Amino acid sequence: MFDAPASGRDPARSRLPSREDALPRAADLARRVSALLGLPVHLRLTDNRATLVSYRRLPDGVRLRLHHLFLDAPDPVVRALALYVAGDTAAREVLEAFSHAHQGRVRRERKPGAPLRTRGRCFDLKAVHARLDAAYFDGRVQGVEVGWARRPPRRTRRTIHLGGYDARLREVRVHPALDRPTVPAFVVDFIVFHALLHADLATAPTGQDDGPDLHEAHDAAGRCAAEHTPAFLAREAAFPLREAAWRWLLENLSSLRRG
Repeated sequence: MFDAPASGRDPARSRLPSREDALPRAADLARRVSALLGLPVHLRLTDNRATLVSYRRLPDGVRLRLHHLFLDAPDPVVRALALYVAGDTAAREVLEAFSHAHQGRVRRERKPGAPLRTRGRCFDLKAVHARLDAAYFDGRVQGVEVGWARRPPRRTRRTIHLGGYDARLREVRVHPALDRPTVPAFVVDFIVFHALLHADLATAPTGQDDGPDLHEAHDAAGRCAAEHTPAFLAREAAFPLREAAWRWLLENLSSLRRG
């Protein structure tokens, strides 16, 4: 899953292209990916900002869902799409770079001004935010809003985005799958800490950071986005239960994806 940054560009660019324009381009893209994979590809365009690329293997080929920004993908990105579907996790870096370069074409998730829900069934993110701000940031991130993301449809997912920082709105959203009594408090602390660290270092000045994003189970633990600088990683290492949090997340990834 590639969670693309928001931007201040013209919101009209985030709309799906017209059917007349998109259909032949989508058919051509499907043929290109199919030729590289050696399998039939059933392609569907989306305007989903949370999941820009997803796929499912079928008896007669592959069902591929792509954000419409990939209609303009050059040959190296098309090859990366085929490699990603084939299981090459290194291809993900090419897709991430392309999605970040075209971040202005990804729609906003919600309009500014609507307050985030902070109190969940098990965790109060307002209290988590205040405690982490005092312990690690000396009050510097108290202006960042922290809350639960909207609950997605109840279904098993191939990927799950656990949390992220939106620099344009100055807010952190945490996936509601973590609001369970079986989730250790230090795991929620780490997700919020990671996102607040991006806010403090301002490493995503134009939009939303990927955050601690767990992809398919075969992906490496803690894979870093391009904006995870050495300074960021050094600060993150100061979190006392960082490794334990990642271990728990990886061990419980299947359960989290089921929602």
